[in-house]
Amino acid sequence: MYLLTGVVNGKKEVLVNENGRIYRFADEKSRPASALDAILRWKDLARADRIENGYRFTYDVPVVPGKMFLPAVNFRSHSAETSMQELKEPYFFTKFSHTLVPHNGSVIRPRYVERFDYEGEIGIIIGKRGKYIDEKDAMDHVFGYTIVDDISLRDYQNAGSPVYGKDWVLGKNADTALPMGPWIVPREDIEPFHATIQTRINGKLRQDGDTDDMISGPARLISRLSMAITLEPGDLISTGTPAGVAEYGTREYLKPGDTVEITVSGIGTLKHSVVEDTA
Repeated sequence: MYLLTGVVNGKKEVLVNENGRIYRFADEKSRPASALDAILRWKDLARADRIENGYRFTYDVPVVPGKMFLPAVNFRSHSAETSMQELKEPYFFTKFSHTLVPHNGSVIRPRYVERFDYEGEIGIIIGKRGKYIDEKDAMDHVFGYTIVDDISLRDYQNAGSPVYGKDWVLGKNADTALPMGPWIVPREDIEPFHATIQTRINGKLRQDGDTDDMISGPARLISRLSMAITLEPGDLISTGTPAGVAEYGTREYLKPGDTVEITVSGIGTLKHSVVEDTA
């Protein structure tokens, strides 16, 4: 049973995917008020009565994280293609809620940006509050996994400053720069943690990686962040991306009209389009 958020009859509603069919919770009074509410009540909801959804719906992001953390160069293959030394400790940047885009949504390429890049990743969704979390206990704080595309504006990110380094804010936080979805798969369905990540642009395979290639696994990422930051249910931590991004390979960047599909084994496929900014 996978957790998702849909827009049904003009209203957001927490839904579940069971064996490819979409269901609503039968009892309107006890339906979760939000995805975060569903995460906190998941064990009880798993036993709740459900009815098949008979309405057309559109996907929303499966949850709106309070905090979002993404590690730089956390796959050995990506570290190699960027000619960067493997990091001894995870190095994080953040994204904000205005970047979120649901499954089947559109990513907007900003004006004057030419190096508009994709990064297929897995999103780890926190399910239990914690701080100073030991690595051996870290996976107990995971609710589940989703898929994200860490859209990157290399024009800004890699220009940076000789003094301050890369420009992570402009380079990573454009409007619509984090497609997410289509749902969250509970941790128990992907245990032990292992998956392949494939990114296709207009049907052409660009990334083909495996989580065995990660420098820091989920437990280490969670533990490291929790040394200074209290992690809360709904927070998102991504895995980083494998090799194959445009900046360090084909230089075939995203352009309006493109379709991006990121497939993660055990989760599914996140799909989005790319459009020009008409603002």
